[in-house]
Formats: sequence, structure tokens, C-alpha cells
Amino acid sequence: MKPAVVRALCDVAYRSGGLSVAARLVEPRSGARADGRFQILVYHRVGPQIDPFFPGTLAAVFERQMRYIRRHFEVLSLTALMQASEQREIPPRAIAVTFDDGYEDLYQHVLPIVRRYDIPITIFLATGFIDADEPMWNDAVGFAIRDTGCSALSDLPGLRQPAPLQSPAQRQEAFVEAQKVLKYQPLAEREELVQRIVRDLRVPAYSGPRMLNWAQVAEMHASGVEFGAHTVRHPILTCLPPGERWREIADSKRAIEERLQMPVAHFAYPNGTVRDFDDATKELVRKAGFSSAVTTVFGTNTPATDRYALRRGGPWEEAISVFATKLWWYRSREAS
Repeated sequence: MKPAVVRALCDVAYRSGGLSVAARLVEPRSGARADGRFQILVYHRVGPQIDPFFPGTLAAVFERQMRYIRRHFEVLSLTALMQASEQREIPPRAIAVTFDDGYEDLYQHVLPIVRRYDIPITIFLATGFIDADEPMWNDAVGFAIRDTGCSALSDLPGLRQPAPLQSPAQRQEAFVEAQKVLKYQPLAEREELVQRIVRDLRVPAYSGPRMLNWAQVAEMHASGVEFGAHTVRHPILTCLPPGERWREIADSKRAIEERLQMPVAHFAYPNGTVRDFDDATKELVRKAGFSSAVTTVFGTNTPATDRYALRRGGPWEEAISVFATKLWWYRSREAS
């Protein structure tokens, strides 16, 4: 179905009140507690402007979404949601809001919004980038491709050679393809290739998105924001040998606990698709002392869902009618 048609149908459902009727039908007649279904939303960056080389959610869109879920859902922290799941007492329409990586715009733009609507959130930190004054690898590559004066990207194994950079569309295509190539490289090789790209494209000093610092993390924690671990350097864990995989998991937990002086219960797998974690990785997460781990595998959850493979997702469309309609549609689908 064409996006314009979907938008029109969602607008009708949202404005006519039909969506509210459908939402009531989604909940079991015996009550949502008997069903125990819950959703976990995942975001990354949120800001007043979004660049295709640094993707994210517009702050105004995010605020509309938070206003909607505050009115229509029971928004819980991930810890509260896991406790309710353990006790088989999931509230009706339960939902949690999470963020991956730890961008500074969470402090600048997200914190005021979630305070305004009393939304508890969980942020998963890639701890090696916090207070390090360096970008994540994907941002370094995006900035280099966007701002280079070079006409092509070459010398990247696995990429069509050379990748032309003579138009904005070509640059975006090259960025997407470079991410695909780099994402599944072993950590040391990926960092070497990123440095080579930045060097070969001869870009000025980096001026893209920045990460949180520990002072901001501490302030957010004091205001009620919950933090989880997202590895140290954000590698795909299944690409690492067991010893390095363990260090990425355990060291990120330890770094946050030492800074905040409190236990860290939750972990997020970098990238988080089905190929990015396996049973061995889940066992390392459990062994490190985490009580849950979240993925980016799309879907809803119930108390029967593997606590070390919790599903996340969510509609990120700008139109609130589409966001709302899809939330309820996804919730109506079978969870396990």
C-alpha cells in the first residue's frame, strides 16, 4: 500500500475516533493483566534538525509521540517493566522508552521533553565514547563523506570502487554502503578502516553529533533517568572472539556502575538484529550480572519472552496519526 494511502487511512482513524475504538478491542476482554503484553520503543538521536548522515528523530516529532503515549499508555522504566513481568503483573497498555548509544542531544533535547510529560526513560551507553571527545565510527564516516571535497570514496574493501561522491544522492548511497561494509568488521579492523576513510577524504575537524559526558550522565541519573550498558566501543558482538566479547560486555557495565555508584541491570546489543547476538553472547550477558538484554528485533513481548532477547521497535513516522495507528496495530499482533 502506498505511503500516501496509509497516511490518509490513519488520519481518518485518528480523527474520527475509530482508532480509540480499535485500541479498546486490542485489549483482552479479561483485562490486559491476563495478556501481559508490553512494548519497548527504541530511539537514538533526537534534535531540532536531522541530517541524513546523522539520522534520528526531530524533537518536535518526539514530543508529539511522548505526549501521545503519556495519554494512552502506561509508561514504565525498563526496570519497573521487568519487575512487573517477573511478577506476571504487567499493567494495561504497558510501554517503555529506550535510547541507544548516548548522544549529547539526549541531555539537550530529550531530557526537557520527558520531564515535561513525566516519561521514564532508559539510556544504553557505549561507554568508550562518553567523555572521550570523539565520535562514534558511523558519525565519523558520515561526516567525512558529507563534507569531503573529494569526488569519490575508494580503497574500502567490499565497497564498489570507487564510490562516486559527486551529488548528495551519491554521497548518501556511499554512506549507506560503507556502513554495511564496516559494521561487521572485527573491532580493530573497523577502527583502522574508519581512520583510513577520514584520512583519505581529507575533511576538516569533526563537527557532527557529540556524545554525553559523565557529568551530564550523573545529572540525568540524579533526575531519574535509568542507564544501561551498550558495550565499550559498539562492536557487533558476534564478530568478536569470546574474550574480547566478554570485555566489551563486562567493562561497559563496570564503567557505569563505578561512575553512578549503583548496579546496572540492563544491556542492549549493538545493532541488535538476530545475527548480532547468539546463545553464547546471551550467556556472557547473564554471567556479567545483567538481568535483561534488549534487541532491535521487531515485536512486542510478554512475560514468556526471553529476558535476554527482548524485542524493541516502534513507528518513527512524523505524522502522529500514523505513529498512533501503527502502535496499536503492532500491539494487536501476536507476541511470545
